[in-house]
Amino acid sequence: MSTDSRVRHLFRVAIITGTFLAGLPPAALRADEGDGGIIPPAQYASLPSPDRLDHPDVTGSLPDAKELSGFASLVAHGTITLRDSAPTDCIPGYLRDVVASVADRFGPVSVESTHRSSGRNRRAGGARHSLHLACRAVDFRVRARARGVMAYLRGLPQVGGLKVYRNGIIHIDNGERRSW
Repeated sequence: MSTDSRVRHLFRVAIITGTFLAGLPPAALRADEGDGGIIPPAQYASLPSPDRLDHPDVTGSLPDAKELSGFASLVAHGTITLRDSAPTDCIPGYLRDVVASVADRFGPVSVESTHRSSGRNRRAGGARHSLHLACRAVDFRVRARARGVMAYLRGLPQVGGLKVYRNGIIHIDNGERRSW
């Protein structure tokens, strides 16, 4: 920055500061010459404390402000579809976040399987100690190329088990890091 531009900048700062101290309204101030506009008046908002984020007075008509972000929001908008037999409320939050990030990055996701009873797990050909039994695994489909999705998932520390089946379903879980 040249000396002339520094002097002009300091002069503008001095004029603006003097104007505020004199009590003139902010609309009387002019923006930089390049902007050609008027500086809008400042607006301040008080943010609620973290313990009041679910309070009806704060959230208005939203049932639960925390619940409508990420995964739940994508389900509400249809970007993530759920089978009736695939409950998601028992899945650890960070696995839901992984599925949401896949939907954000690669497009619509269809969650095919989450929690399974032992009988259903047996019929599905699942392992005897499958993490689906403890609701710690998610099987889903995505319309993107499986190779790109798998490369993305390999880079996420939240994903332990990772596999793509021949039918295109991708399995993730929060167990030990492995693929089979």
